Amino acid sequence: MQKEQRSKRRRMEVITGLIIILVGFSFVIAMLLNFDIGSPYSTLLDDLSYLSDHSLNQKISAWAWLTTSLITVISIPCYLVVFHRKLKFLHYINGLFMLGAAGGALMMGLVGLELNLILAQDLVDGIEQTNELMRIGILQHFKEEKFYTSIGGTCAALFAFGLSMTKFKIPKFPMVSTIFLMISGPALIFFNWYNPEHILKTAAMAGIMLGLMVFCVKLINKGM
Repeated sequence: MQKEQRSKRRRMEVITGLIIILVGFSFVIAMLLNFDIGSPYSTLLDDLSYLSDHSLNQKISAWAWLTTSLITVISIPCYLVVFHRKLKFLHYINGLFMLGAAGGALMMGLVGLELNLILAQDLVDGIEQTNELMRIGILQHFKEEKFYTSIGGTCAALFAFGLSMTKFKIPKFPMVSTIFLMISGPALIFFNWYNPEHILKTAAMAGIMLGLMVFCVKLINKGM
């Protein structure tokens, strides 16, 4: 009986490790496909003209975020099942952070699709034919999307930091993951809000991915 239960736990650990790896890569892909405008050297008309000319890229970006949201939501119960016997409440807090990250990605995708619909309906005659109020409204949608990007990224970073705390409850949690996640999580939060274009934000994201990969490989191969 115990052997059968252990087999079930190991199966769930493998599934959870694989799906968290998938979540990590989905976030990376969504960030790479993320559509951005707002150069300090361009005018409002330049930004909206670029947005109008690349509406397909903007739509792909929106769907990438929606897909990321779905995968993240699926991963939450798997994560909770794996750690519910080993942790008292930390895994629930981390689950809330994962839910927040999924919510941020969901809102990014929905706002992105709404923006794409506006582009398709209101800019059919070209950006030059739109009035100033309409242009500002379109840009406001884009700023709203960027806000949810910051919210989702912050929740993902909080999850990374919370996951690093597992080391203090489960000694088998890999030390390498603890270091990467503990440093990169707060760093990503800082740069997410105060300097989103800084190269260290990319470094923080890479650190989180490395920490997650080491954790997931350990979870898949040997379990917790």
